This record gives sequence, C-alpha cells and structure tokens, in this order.
Amino acid sequence: MPVTVEPARAPATRPVAVRRRWSVANIAVAVVVFAGIATLTYPTAADWFSDLAHASEISGYVRDVAGTDAASLRDLREAAQVYNAHLPNGPLRDPYVLNASGEGESIAAGRSTYESLLSPTPGAPMARIRIPSIDVDLPIYHGTDDATLARGIGHLYGSGLPVGGPSTHAVLTGHSGLPNATLFTHLDEVRKGDLFFIDVAGEELAYRVDQIKVVKPDDGEDLRQVPGHDYVTLLTCTPTGVNTHRLLVRGERVARSAASESAKVAPPPAPGPPWWGVAVLGGAAIGCVIAWPRRRASAAEAVPTGRVL
Repeated sequence: MPVTVEPARAPATRPVAVRRRWSVANIAVAVVVFAGIATLTYPTAADWFSDLAHASEISGYVRDVAGTDAASLRDLREAAQVYNAHLPNGPLRDPYVLNASGEGESIAAGRSTYESLLSPTPGAPMARIRIPSIDVDLPIYHGTDDATLARGIGHLYGSGLPVGGPSTHAVLTGHSGLPNATLFTHLDEVRKGDLFFIDVAGEELAYRVDQIKVVKPDDGEDLRQVPGHDYVTLLTCTPTGVNTHRLLVRGERVARSAASESAKVAPPPAPGPPWWGVAVLGGAAIGCVIAWPRRRASAAEAVPTGRVL
C-alpha cells in the first residue's frame, strides 16, 4: 500500500510579549538630557517670570495712581519736596557695603517717615523708571535692602526723592548680572544723550544722560546735591559678577517738550509668549527618543504542524 507523505509546513510561531527595560544607562542619559535642558533654559525662563512680576507691579501702580484724585497726588509730591528740602548735602552710604559679618548696615533711623512718602497705597512702589534705550521698565521702591532689590529698583535712602526740583539729586540703584532677573544688567549700554523717565505721583519727569562714571564703592562725591541742578543717578555694581566698582549713570532734568522719545505713560505690555517652553518640550521629546529602551522580543516557540500518513 503506497504511503502518502503530506508536505511539511513551516512551523508556526507564537510570539511572546515584547518587553522594555530601563537600564541604568537609559536612566543616566535621560537625567543628563533633562539637566542640560534645565540649565540652558533657566536664565530665560526665570527672566520671563521676573518680567511678568514687574509688569504686574507696574500695572498695579498705574491703577493706583489713576484711582487717586489730583489733589491727593499733588499732596504726595509736595510732601516729598518738603522732605528733600531738609536733606543734608552730605556723603551717602554705598547701598552694597557690608559690615564685618557680611551683612548690610542698618540705616533704620527716620525710615518710618521716609517710607510713608510718595506711595499712593501702602506697600506700593514710590515711582516707575523707564529707560527706552535698553528696554527697562521697572518699579522703584523705598530703600536698598536685599528684599527690595530682588523686587525691582531701590531708592537710596538719604538721597533726594525722585520728584525733581532745583538742587535735588535722587539715586536709584539696581542689581546687574542676576541669573533670574535683568534689572540694571544692561545699564553699561546707556550712552550720553540717552533719555530716561521717572513716572511719579501722576507726573512724568524726563532726564538726559550727561555723565557716566565708574568709581570705587567708598567714593560718593558724585552723589551729592549740586546747587541749581536737578539730577537723578542710576547706580549698579560693575564689572558684572566681580562688583569691585560702581557704575554711575547721571541724568539731568530736561523740559518735557525735549523728551520726544518718550512713550505714552501706560501699563507695560506683558512679556511675550514663553518660547522657552517650546525648547523645554522639544528637548524633553528628543531626550525621551534617545533614552527610551529599545524593543526586545523573546525567542518564539516553534509549533510543528506536519504529520506523516
């Protein structure tokens, strides 16, 4: 009897589940990628949030001024002018000088009266400074302690309040080179002839830069009042990150008609879209692609199906 052999068929396979495992190397790659993204985007992101906070503070200040009647604003300015008239024309203390313990020297005497002047509401900025040439628009606060200078620009206690007038000299100081805020970082880019503006108690004062100097911290001669002149000096540490000297940018009051570069006094625009977020998301996606474990399939089982008759 003949034997019929059925052709053998290829063994069927039964795949098993594909497994992905995060190895130490994968995790290390992911950590390095994310740390790099955070390092590269932190300054931009922090600066964006700082700009957002400053814009909010200034918008609140503009609303406070707009909600205060003209007579009350005039009273604020006149009280500040009376205060200025009684200031002694002596040397001023550098706002960044530290004592032997590495702490700022206290100058609390007389502060209660000082801090009650100019702010339309308690805790509000005393004024606003705009420097169009370096795109600065910042609130001005009483004093120069660390907490104040972290929020914006500080008014140097002992100098004239920034309301203008003959024989007055206001000193405004701000940090430069901070990783989380721009503040006066670009003050060294201001040039003679540039204008800056002080918005205070419903008035806008215009100043044209007439002197730029670098001095030692203990040299306060250029911060004194000068009879007949209306000055505002902007002060920051220099060189950035070294801070061994002080950069002084002085402006003299000019008639409002001469300040043709002034923008209309209004709340500042909010910071633009946070494009740094795109970099974060894009970098994170690339990091995931690089670090994601490759697929690994186990050997399939062969299932014989042929038979001999």
